[in-house]
Amino acid sequence: MKVTKVILSRGRHDTITTHKILTDFDLVVPQSELNKYKEVVTNANNIVPIPDKVEGLGAVRNWTLKHYDSEVVIMFDDDISHFYSLLNMKAEKIKDKDLINTIILNCASNCIEAGSSLFSFNQVKGDVRKYRHTDPFSLKTWSGTIMGVVGRKYKFTEINKTKVDADYSLQCLLKDRIVWVDQRFSFECKRDNNKGGNSLYRDQKTIDNEINFLDQKWGKYINIKQHENIYSLKLNVERTQKNTI
Repeated sequence: MKVTKVILSRGRHDTITTHKILTDFDLVVPQSELNKYKEVVTNANNIVPIPDKVEGLGAVRNWTLKHYDSEVVIMFDDDISHFYSLLNMKAEKIKDKDLINTIILNCASNCIEAGSSLFSFNQVKGDVRKYRHTDPFSLKTWSGTIMGVVGRKYKFTEINKTKVDADYSLQCLLKDRIVWVDQRFSFECKRDNNKGGNSLYRDQKTIDNEINFLDQKWGKYINIKQHENIYSLKLNVERTQKNTI
């Protein structure tokens, strides 16, 4: 199993953090920002320039999948600061980079054995109250921040600049029937309040148009709600049988 880990970054050379918790990774950045990142990130295998004209997360992800020939390409957002285990009474930070790498590769192996094209981790930041020990893996949720892609069966939408990961997750659920999300481990990142990245395209009109696109495409299988300028996204896809006894 050939695996490539890639951090995707744009406009965040002064705030990037993911490189501090990973080993053996590449960094993909806009051509015009290459020198700035070289001054900050010194532990990458390669810092790969992407043409500035490739804009939006979907286009960047598709470019990355074309650039690398590995069976498995794991794409990380650039603002991850910590990795957590949710298996004990309270969340525990995992500081050992080799252990983090083992957890990631194990998740990739599980995904391949399950016949899925997408794997990721729990998106609830270090909250053991929301982790159920009887459900260590989720097969029907959307993935984000860490996107492990197996093969090249699907493409990321380039119609939207944001929320492309949910669309990709639904493509996998439609055809593969499952995604593989290891709920035992989670991460901490800045998400929608960070500068750079997708914030370059995150004005209200764009957000409204892109939510409308997802609503029209996926209908009842996606639910996006807004509360105090914060958007929550949930998939309504059943992959478990109900016990009627």
